[in-house]
Amino acid sequence: MTISKNPIDPHRHGARRPDGPPVALFWDQSLVWGLICVKTLRSLGVPFDLLGASDVSSRLLAHHGLLLVPGGWASHKLRALGEAGLKEIRHFIENGGNYLGFCGGAGMALSSPGSPGLVPIERMPISQRLPSASGEVWIRSEYGHPSWKDLPGTIPVSVWWPSQFESPLPEGCVCLASYQTAGKDFCVADLPIRDMDEKDVRWSDWEKIYGINLDPKRLMGRPAIIEVPSGRGRLILSYPHLETPGDYWGNRLFLNLMNRLGREGPDSASVDRTAGLPPRTSPIPPGRNTMKLLRQAADAAESLIGFGERHLLWKWRNPWLLQWRRGIRGLEYGTLAVSLRAMIDECAHLPVSRESSDPWEEPAGRLEADVRDFCSQARDLLLDEKLAIQNGNLRKLGKVNESVDARRSHLFGGSMNHGGRCQSLFDAIDAFLFRLIRMNPFTR
Repeated sequence: MTISKNPIDPHRHGARRPDGPPVALFWDQSLVWGLICVKTLRSLGVPFDLLGASDVSSRLLAHHGLLLVPGGWASHKLRALGEAGLKEIRHFIENGGNYLGFCGGAGMALSSPGSPGLVPIERMPISQRLPSASGEVWIRSEYGHPSWKDLPGTIPVSVWWPSQFESPLPEGCVCLASYQTAGKDFCVADLPIRDMDEKDVRWSDWEKIYGINLDPKRLMGRPAIIEVPSGRGRLILSYPHLETPGDYWGNRLFLNLMNRLGREGPDSASVDRTAGLPPRTSPIPPGRNTMKLLRQAADAAESLIGFGERHLLWKWRNPWLLQWRRGIRGLEYGTLAVSLRAMIDECAHLPVSRESSDPWEEPAGRLEADVRDFCSQARDLLLDEKLAIQNGNLRKLGKVNESVDARRSHLFGGSMNHGGRCQSLFDAIDAFLFRLIRMNPFTR
């Protein structure tokens, strides 16, 4: 994965790397959102330990002061953690550990139905919120929070289809920042706001056609980042992706939050923070055959992306995210391509194994075959969906026609949070990336 937007120097303007133990970065079911988090932590020089659900269940959080949970579907993260993992997170926070969650990582802490209730806050009902916002938005500091030290009162950050917190917030919850105004590339659904603002737009007319809320005013003035105390710890939940690579001010605020939360955390007097940390899995790196298989899988995904580009179904919005036509699943296809390319990038920092037996080769072979099959079936689905677009009958969920419905059900299941073949494929990629990143010398 190549993400080369301007990194910040954490020593400029009072910014500095966090003190204290390494950040505990929870990986499971993060995929591209975990990759951008790893990229930004590395570029900022922030030490971190990559933890999976089994590590959390094994009480390895005790060696850290801050648990960082990237974006991704909260329901999939909860599935990975299970009751044992959630119990350990609750224990960690109650005993003075801190939690920082972005987007899906923030949603994982809420108390809406299906969520574990780490904080007494629910998501705003979808009928009331702005469900499809993305791009740059300006947020405003609230209440002179110490995390805003050396930052302007209003800064640009990125959001990628956030949910929203219920409002007003319950007693005891503090709003660190609220949404202020749309930024330069802010979109609702596939509508760039800067173009819409040039006209006298009647949002109600557009909303009737799209069937969702589109007026950006639904977002402005609402809480964007909140802080909630719990036991001896605290949770900071952010729907803006402050870890977005190259977001200068968002990354500065991210550093400030890690400095504050990482210095606090559990009392370290009785904890040996150097003991019990997870090993870097197998000492044997991938061999040449494994690398060949991974490149073939990545090439298949890139070919699928090229197919969609030729059919005007999407384009790259930035190096790790597609901008796709409304009604199709561009996020999943982009995630597939970016994640597979990231595997090759991670391998490039490892020595090539010369062992006669390569433990990576068999799972890499299965992955390559699954990716090729998935991409082949995805092409058939995309052609069916393109035809449905011409008939004016395409939406991401719900019935379209017999062919589209059957192919979608097989590849993605029937809900917004991907299921079907996509879920099993992403589970395998997620586990593969976890092992590679943990082996990487850039990961502590």
